Formats: sequence, C-alpha cells, structure tokens
Amino acid sequence: MKSILSTKILTTTQRQLLVASGFEVVEKEMIAITPISIPTFKPKKNLLFTSQQAVKSVVKQRVVCQPEEHTVFCVGEKTRRALEDSGFSVSASFDNAEALGSYLIDAEWNDFDFFCGDRRLDALPQRLQEAGIAFCERVVYSTQNHSEKIETPVQGILFFSPSGVESFLEKNTLDGQPCFCIGSTTAQALAGLTQLVFIAPTPSIEATITICLDYFKC
Repeated sequence: MKSILSTKILTTTQRQLLVASGFEVVEKEMIAITPISIPTFKPKKNLLFTSQQAVKSVVKQRVVCQPEEHTVFCVGEKTRRALEDSGFSVSASFDNAEALGSYLIDAEWNDFDFFCGDRRLDALPQRLQEAGIAFCERVVYSTQNHSEKIETPVQGILFFSPSGVESFLEKNTLDGQPCFCIGSTTAQALAGLTQLVFIAPTPSIEATITICLDYFKC
C-alpha cells in the first residue's frame, strides 16, 4: 500500500478521497497560525484579503463592524466563503495574488486596507506600489514553522503553502517523491529541489488530492 504525506491535517472527507483509492495517509501539521492583536482603527471602504486566516483574525477581533458596507476583493475560494459566511459581500475573487493585482490595476481601484500574515509574499504589494495604488498593510496573523521528522516512508507529498514546504525541509529531505502543490507559489518553494512537482488546476485541497490520485493512476 502506498503512503501519502499531507503537510496539513485533512478533514474526514478529504482524507477519505485518498483512503478510498487505497492509500495510507500520513498527516502532519507543518505550520502553526497565531492571530495578532489588531489596534483599533477605522477600516477603509475597500478591503483586500489573501487568505482565510486573515479573515478569521479580522472577524474574531471584530475589526469591521459593518461588513456589508465595504467593497471586498480576495484570493481563493475558501477565503471567499469565509468572508461571505461572516457577512461580507465579495466583489471579486481570484485564484492567485497576481490575478488580483492585475484586476485592481486595470480597473483603477485605489485605497485599500490589505489584511495579511507576517510571511505574506511580495508579489501583490509590489505590484500595487509600482502602479501607484494606495494601501495600508495590516498584519493580522503570524505563521510559525512546526517541523517534524517523518519516519514513515511515503511515496507522495501534498504541500499547501510555501511555509509548509519550508517547514517540511527543516527536518526532512525529498527522496524522489512526487510533490503535489495547491498553487504555483507553493510549487516555487520547491524550485531546484525536484522536478516532480505537480500543481492543482484550482487552489483547493480537494484539487491537490485529485492530481495526486491521477498521478498514481497512470
């Protein structure tokens, strides 16, 4: 029986996708998320979110009192669902930060609060700065590596963030296993380490599992 390592804990439904196809699943949470206390301020009309963790922190701390009054843009379907479940109306969502940046620049949007983590990537803020779009970056959660040595031999690895890749590599090495990534930025963290990198067509855990299953069917 082949074993697949997931670098985050899966839901029962997600895990069953692998188990039903005959895989043993090894799960290790390779990163830890901690909300950061947000000082009181008046949020801008326009808001940007690039992760559901940012949404969780903002909602938990009641930063935005009247979410329906704001224009919101985000990255990722799960981020969108988290926003809508919390009363926000999402004007547009995108698969990645690059696509979001292109849209905002082309549509000439301006003046945002950008909610993010302490290890956010540079792509979006750099593009906005270069285009002269005003925004206030508000760091609302921190990400810590939670690396653990994997003793069980695995034949494939699921990665869901660049931080997860970094944490995994602190105590482990790749040994020819195919790596299945939730998106291109996660895949970039593996550049130069292996050529067996496969990117999900949409940035979701389920799509990442599906490309893993498809690989081993071949």
